[in-house]
Amino acid sequence: MESLLSEIRAEIKSITANQIRSRIESLVDALDVLRQDGAITNDAYLDAGAIHGGLMMLSNLIEVGIDRTEVKSHMEDLISRAQRVEEVHPGLMASVDAAMR
Repeated sequence: MESLLSEIRAEIKSITANQIRSRIESLVDALDVLRQDGAITNDAYLDAGAIHGGLMMLSNLIEVGIDRTEVKSHMEDLISRAQRVEEVHPGLMASVDAAMR
């Protein structure tokens, strides 16, 4: 998940809403597999849903033409939220990254 967020952050000035949604689909698929395989807990899965929701918000902001400076600010908030989720569920980001490869 960390690599996904880093990629979006690096492209925040030019990424499209559809590109973010495509990456969200990959994230959701990875989380589903990890939960079904028992690699992450249901709580970790649900907490990662906050990141999914944040990415959806980002795509919606981009779609309606919100200034990219504001979008970048929301992205930074989302990265902070992801770090807090990782603190509660150590290894979650690495597990998601591995599942998305």
